[in-house]
Amino acid sequence: MATVIFTVQSGRDPSKVSSPVTGTVKDLSPLGMSVVTPKIAPDGIHIMYDTLMTTHNRIDATVFVEGDPPVRVSGRVVWFRGADEPKGAYIFGMKFDKSKGEFEEGLSLR
Repeated sequence: MATVIFTVQSGRDPSKVSSPVTGTVKDLSPLGMSVVTPKIAPDGIHIMYDTLMTTHNRIDATVFVEGDPPVRVSGRVVWFRGADEPKGAYIFGMKFDKSKGEFEEGLSLR
């Protein structure tokens, strides 16, 4: 659907930020998106929670849709699980901090 490059910021220690990871957007709306990714713990920061399983980690991402300008989004991970395809991949859902008008105004994903 679209390519996304994201970093994970620890909800427990905001100074801990992962290196960039590339994933694929599966679903996208003005309020959030789901992303298929081969990594769930880049640089040891778990995609869903910190090590105490109490704090949601944050995502900063740039969504790249062919033919449209990149869109920056940020928010928090609200769910994750193993993905059906490709084998060994994971999928997570994130809720944006604020609605993204760029998507609401008809950003057409090809």
